Amino acid sequence: MAGHLLSDAWYQVADAQVALLPTVQAQPQRFRGRTWVVLEDPYAHRFFRVTPQAYSFLRALNAEETVDAVWQRVAAEQPDTVPTQDEVLGLLSQLHLSSLLYFRAAPQSSAIFERQQATRRRELMGKAMAFLFVRIPLFSPDRALNAVQPLVRATTGRAAGLVWMAVVLAGLWAVIGEWPALSAAGQGLLSLSNLPVLYVAIAIVKVIHELAHAFVCKRYGGQVPVFGIMLLVLAPLPYTDATASWGLRSKWQRAYIGAAGMLAELFVAALAALVWVNTGAGPVNSLAFNMMVVGSVSSLLFNGNPLLRFDAYYILSDLAELPNLYQKAQAQWLHWGRRFVLGQADSQGPATDASERSWYGFYGAGAFAYRLLVTATILLFVTDQWFAVGLVLLVTTALAMVLMPLSKFGRYLLALRQGRGRALAGTAGVVALLWLGIAVLPLPHAVRLQGVLQAQASSQLYVQTAGQLVALPVRHGQRVAKGELIARLDNPDLTHALQAVALQQAETEAMQRQALLATPAEVAPLQSRLDALRDRERELRVLAAQLEVRAPQAGEWVAPLLHERQGNWIERGQPLGELVDRGAFRFSAVLPQSQAAELFGLPDAGGDVRLMHARGVDLPVARLRLVPYQRQRLMSPVLGFGGGGDVAVRPDDASGTLATEPFFELQAELADPALAGLVAYHGLSGVLRVPVPARPLWERTVAALRQLLQQRYQV
Repeated sequence: MAGHLLSDAWYQVADAQVALLPTVQAQPQRFRGRTWVVLEDPYAHRFFRVTPQAYSFLRALNAEETVDAVWQRVAAEQPDTVPTQDEVLGLLSQLHLSSLLYFRAAPQSSAIFERQQATRRRELMGKAMAFLFVRIPLFSPDRALNAVQPLVRATTGRAAGLVWMAVVLAGLWAVIGEWPALSAAGQGLLSLSNLPVLYVAIAIVKVIHELAHAFVCKRYGGQVPVFGIMLLVLAPLPYTDATASWGLRSKWQRAYIGAAGMLAELFVAALAALVWVNTGAGPVNSLAFNMMVVGSVSSLLFNGNPLLRFDAYYILSDLAELPNLYQKAQAQWLHWGRRFVLGQADSQGPATDASERSWYGFYGAGAFAYRLLVTATILLFVTDQWFAVGLVLLVTTALAMVLMPLSKFGRYLLALRQGRGRALAGTAGVVALLWLGIAVLPLPHAVRLQGVLQAQASSQLYVQTAGQLVALPVRHGQRVAKGELIARLDNPDLTHALQAVALQQAETEAMQRQALLATPAEVAPLQSRLDALRDRERELRVLAAQLEVRAPQAGEWVAPLLHERQGNWIERGQPLGELVDRGAFRFSAVLPQSQAAELFGLPDAGGDVRLMHARGVDLPVARLRLVPYQRQRLMSPVLGFGGGGDVAVRPDDASGTLATEPFFELQAELADPALAGLVAYHGLSGVLRVPVPARPLWERTVAALRQLLQQRYQV
């Protein structure tokens, strides 16, 4: 018998009399072209997947024979497929953990229980690390779902799919037609007054989400044993247990169960969009808007992200036929670490071929990076709301994600009996490389700032006298000379006032001539009245002259929507358009306070600009000038959230240009030939890139954390 089949720990389970529970059912399933056997206990609602060879051994187990006797018999009958003794040890411990075994006698089965206890400790540790996601089971909805089977089949079949498609398309069309109003309403989504409505919307949508999972699971004969409450970052939300889908043979049915929640949320979001569009301001309109956002944007961001262990993760696992993708991706990276860093050539990874290695490698790296991002985001959110609670979570997270894994890794190194020196040398090499790359090696860096292109000579024209727009001699984009007529307005009230003043002057002059002959004492008062009327006439004529809008400078007339207002009344002070001299431009960028320290006093800083419509073209900067005072009004609405920019703006500002935090303006004068060959427009957005001195990554990270603490928490 081959030596690799044997195990030094076999004596600990050799005399155990163990077998599968009589209630365990088995059914074959195919994953990535290979046949597996899924073991299910329908009473305990537990599942386990094994290879056909392992299942053949498990079937042979019985309470009358010892594990060693059964293994010896199977090895004699199937020498090429019998599992190794180590594999049997691991298999029995995992099945015992899943409560799928029963023991008649286990006098020396400590190996099984030791592995079972180690696995249980890992599960408890995983739950402790997931302290922000606590599940509390409440009741079983299975009997109620059985009672409404006609409703279940009606709402999960093809006809329901057609209704879903029609409603979602109608909701999408309604939202597209109200996009400006949607953007404006979204500014106050996280305001304090809206938070209660937002939570109610989340609760309603999530209940429907979980019921959709339960309905589709029940459609295919699965059980739904648990409906409960999940504390997600201390906020209670519903959940259901639809793990019965693991026992289904069709991966498409399993994927449908996984996607049911998101499909239901999109359906609810579409209905809410139709309600929101067709109702006025009020509680119903507000609740509909919040349900629309929760059921669409948040559903796709969280449940639709396969890097989080929500719906999209299970859909991906089913369609890629890679069960336990997250755990196996972690195991694959641990295998690479043991093999290439610690030098353990006998390490075995979970992947069986190159395709699985690629899946596990890429998914493991992406899930780890995204987990760090989500953890940091949650910590910032909680700390912003409750500083003390945030500090406690920070300490707990550091303990669970950094100190405990390091402690476990240290114990693992000390417990090695063979190759400890090679493992220590490999670990030291990796630590040294990380230290050099993070704390020693200066890395090039550049500050990237969002901004807009501005003509150095430009004039914004406003209506100085209210009137009706009657003529537009100049069209948008046309070149005009200084003094050229751009627009003409008409104000009948002003015309009537001029006529009335002229008649009053004529009347006063006639009365003055009569007074010269009859009552000389009245001449002086009449002269005063005549002077006042002439002053009034001059004022009215100035106002009348302002009805003709003329160019204060030569340039290009920019007013793309003004022609739509022809014939309309325009009040005083409203903008008409802008005259732009395209002969010279500068780029005005928003410099946040957190990045200002890097650019203050930077000698001879250069840089380049990339405009949105020409991302592949770098425009060289001739000179940078930092405006030495803070401002809070953005140069253009396109820089704020509402215009698609990155700068947070105040939701109560209708113009969309009032930033929530003060900033500095950094002006970049472009070289004369920089815009040659490009179509440049005043107000076009882009990004300014300013290189700064190279510094190690650790130094930059520490500086960024200090700025964050000072800016957000005044620490």
